[in-house]
Amino acid sequence: MLIIASGIANSISTPLWGKLGDRSSRMVMSMASLTAGLLGIVIFSLMQGGSDLVTQPLFHALVFLYLTIFHSGVRLGRKICLVDMVNNDTRAVYVAISNTIIGMAMLFGGAVGLNADILNLHSLILILGLLSLRAAVYARRLPEVSH
Repeated sequence: MLIIASGIANSISTPLWGKLGDRSSRMVMSMASLTAGLLGIVIFSLMQGGSDLVTQPLFHALVFLYLTIFHSGVRLGRKICLVDMVNNDTRAVYVAISNTIIGMAMLFGGAVGLNADILNLHSLILILGLLSLRAAVYARRLPEVSH
C-alpha cells in the first residue's frame, strides 16, 4: 500500500507544486511545510485521543501519501528557489552548500528519531510537526526570488 501511495502522491504533487512553483518558490516551501506540520498535529491529537483510526493500515497509507506530497513540495520549492536565486557561475557552489545543509538536517532528524524510545511516538510526531510549522514560518519570511 505504501508503494501505491507513493506513486499516487508523486502523480498528484508534480503538477500541483510545479504550477505553484512557477509563481513562488518560497510559497511552495511554506505551504508544504505548513500542511505537513498540521498533519503531524492532527495525528498527535488522534493518538492522544486514543482513536482507533491510527491503528488502521489504510490510515497509515493515507498519511504516507500526504507526507510524500508535502515532502515533494518542500524539495521542489528548495530547488526552484536555488535555481532562481543564483547565476550559472555560482550555482554549483550553492547546490553543494544546500545539499550539505540538507544532509546535516537529515542527520539531526535521524537523531530526533533515535530519541523515540526515550520520548514516545506521540511526542516525536508532535515535535516533528512543530518543527515543520516553524519551517513554514521561516520559509514565508524568505525573500521572493522567483521571477
